[in-house]
Amino acid sequence: MKYALLAAALAAAACGKQTFLAAAFVQTPALPNPVDPAHPFPQYQVVTAYFGTIDTTDPTSIDSSKIAGVADAGVDISFRHVGTDAGNDPSEDRDLYPANTPAASNHWQQTDAGIYTLSSNDEPKLSFEVGQPYRMVLITSAGDAYGAEFVPGANDDMQEFQNTTCSSILGEPISRCIPTYAHGTALTIDRCEGAAPNCVALSSGPQPGFLVVGKVDPNHPTANPTITYTTVPQDAATLLKYELSDQPYRWTSQSIPATAFPSAGLYAVVLVTAKPGKVSGNAFLGSTAVVGSGAAGLIQVQ
Repeated sequence: MKYALLAAALAAAACGKQTFLAAAFVQTPALPNPVDPAHPFPQYQVVTAYFGTIDTTDPTSIDSSKIAGVADAGVDISFRHVGTDAGNDPSEDRDLYPANTPAASNHWQQTDAGIYTLSSNDEPKLSFEVGQPYRMVLITSAGDAYGAEFVPGANDDMQEFQNTTCSSILGEPISRCIPTYAHGTALTIDRCEGAAPNCVALSSGPQPGFLVVGKVDPNHPTANPTITYTTVPQDAATLLKYELSDQPYRWTSQSIPATAFPSAGLYAVVLVTAKPGKVSGNAFLGSTAVVGSGAAGLIQVQ
């Protein structure tokens, strides 16, 4: 039905180029550091948008060749920060950048034409507030504005990291980590619902979920991890397919291949539970917005 409705809408709107927006806001939690317990791996959040045009002249033939990125758009994100106290961390409305500010003039990174990314490493005020709406606006050089809205929710967890521990170099037990993991072996992840230690297996109808594996450096815990594996859609065409059908991402158990752990070291395994957001009505019908909250654990590969 979803395919049929989209095909019908495309046929009705088959009049040339339309503006396409795909946006994702993802958070991963803080993790302990087995090498230096006093300096854990911090919580990390990143918002990414693909902003471009899509040629719908032939609605029966939509692929990556029909999509072109829009460069040098102005990007803004605003939300309500819920502070922890009235002194050092007061509640406040945050509007990180004026919407007409080009990405090159602030902390937004434009890696390719149409791809815009902002992380909490670059912008500490980009916090992840459960239940608070985030509004993102992108403005073209012609002054046309397109927007997305995210409302972060709760996340699932991974049974494999329930009550797991390893030891720090000082011999202290560290939670959310598996002591040793044999190199060259796949890892199965089973999703569960609820807080540890009572997380129970998902019964039915899981939300879409993505997996990310990143090699981390315990001597530099604030550095960005080196991503070695991900099921997160990485380009406009894959995001468009995700919007057409998210069924492949509604899994309860999934295997991470051994190639995700290419060498010895410490890896963070992250499960991101996705929740749909909203996109402004003036964007292409296949545009999408996703917000994902994460659960994570550490793997020590030897």
